[in-house]
Amino acid sequence: MKTPEKSILNRIKQPDIQKSIPFHMPGHKRNVNFNKHLNKIGIRYDFTEIPQLDNLQAPEGIIKNVMDKAQLLWNTKKSFLSVNGSTCGINAAIATLADLKDKIIVARNSHKSVYNAIELMDLEPVFIAPAFNNKLNISGSINPETVYNAIFCNPDAKTVIITSPTYDGVISDIKAICDISHKMNIPVIVDEAHGAHLHLSNYFGNSAVSKNADIVIQSLHKTLPGLTQTAMAHICTDRIDVNRFQRYLSVFQTSSPGYPLLSSIEGCIDLLLGKKDTLYSDWIKNIDYIDDRLANLKNIKAFYHGLSKNEVYGNIYAYDRSKLLLSTDNLSLNGKQLFDMLMKDYGIICEMYTNSSVLAMLSMCDKKSSVRKLCNALEEIDLTCSENDAPSFKNTQTYDIPKRCMSIREARNKRSTGIPVSEAQGHICAEYIWAYPPGIPYLIPGEKITREITDILKEAIDNGIDLKTDNNKQGYITVLCN
Repeated sequence: MKTPEKSILNRIKQPDIQKSIPFHMPGHKRNVNFNKHLNKIGIRYDFTEIPQLDNLQAPEGIIKNVMDKAQLLWNTKKSFLSVNGSTCGINAAIATLADLKDKIIVARNSHKSVYNAIELMDLEPVFIAPAFNNKLNISGSINPETVYNAIFCNPDAKTVIITSPTYDGVISDIKAICDISHKMNIPVIVDEAHGAHLHLSNYFGNSAVSKNADIVIQSLHKTLPGLTQTAMAHICTDRIDVNRFQRYLSVFQTSSPGYPLLSSIEGCIDLLLGKKDTLYSDWIKNIDYIDDRLANLKNIKAFYHGLSKNEVYGNIYAYDRSKLLLSTDNLSLNGKQLFDMLMKDYGIICEMYTNSSVLAMLSMCDKKSSVRKLCNALEEIDLTCSENDAPSFKNTQTYDIPKRCMSIREARNKRSTGIPVSEAQGHICAEYIWAYPPGIPYLIPGEKITREITDILKEAIDNGIDLKTDNNKQGYITVLCN
């Protein structure tokens, strides 16, 4: 590892940089008196890629140094920085391994960035569905046998794309999936956006980085102390053409990266290289404290925490315990109502809600006082919103993968119109429909809409789920004309 004075932050703080006269971008010219707001948020450190500050597209100096440190921390073949989030890395990974109109095998519960890449490259997706866990009412792991069957039926597929862990924290058996895929000469991309922390502690484990995946994409900002938009793209095997990946990364990534973001990546990596064991130890103590407190709850179920800490759930290979999934099945509340109560009455904002659950994300940066307040709030709600008052909320989340009538791109280019969801059965969908978060589509363009799906969409709307569509009109869906 290089000396601290070669870090991005230290370099941009040097007098020769700070006192230089900028006749280059950005337009604020680091003029601290011109815009006081920008001065408050760090205008002095907002640089572009001038000669002294290396170049993200062809790193040789301080940015290359950060890449080397990331490679050391995660033990990869090569690690790249992204200031365009995991989305950029996922798009680059798919473009590296597939050409226009190629066939790829895709987990149906993939993030919308995967679908956008499919649309851009007019790819032919072969969807595989995760198993479903009815007790938790969430998608489970991708079964390795499902991957085998998909490859066996589609030996011309160029890659397999899996999300692990999922937004809910579900981890798949990536080692088994990679063994199967590699025997059939197909590389594996793992969207590990929610799992940058997994490889760095045995307490979590099950990171795709150490399970022979070929390309692994991680968001630093989701579970580690990095600024929003910061992410990593790891090349983990020799099956990947590193130069080709780097070229596509430059295609999808901004050519004007923000140095505060780049410095944030370096600061996160340096922190973990220096204090990882202590930080994880404190994090684990917080999780243990939560488990002890939640073990007393009568109505709120916290899966993989509290009394169910070591419970084995069907169709789930492993679980990331930095996710706190709170079920409302035995409360007089649905997921949105619990989410809103925590926010309005206790000042606690969780990550996401579904029909029947709320997701709280835990990290090494949680204050002990914050953890106590969360536990206090859950204990109070557990007593005041008991199962005795619980209405019967419908809670259906699973359905068969819809029939694909045409490609995404073809459907997007045809005439379409908006109609009520209640009238959509039998029509062909012309848009993506998802709840965000998590950004996983219920429907994609070109799929036939069934009664099963319209029932699920109406149920989601009834439970206060804000569905995202092109027309942004709640309760409506865009379908192909005729």
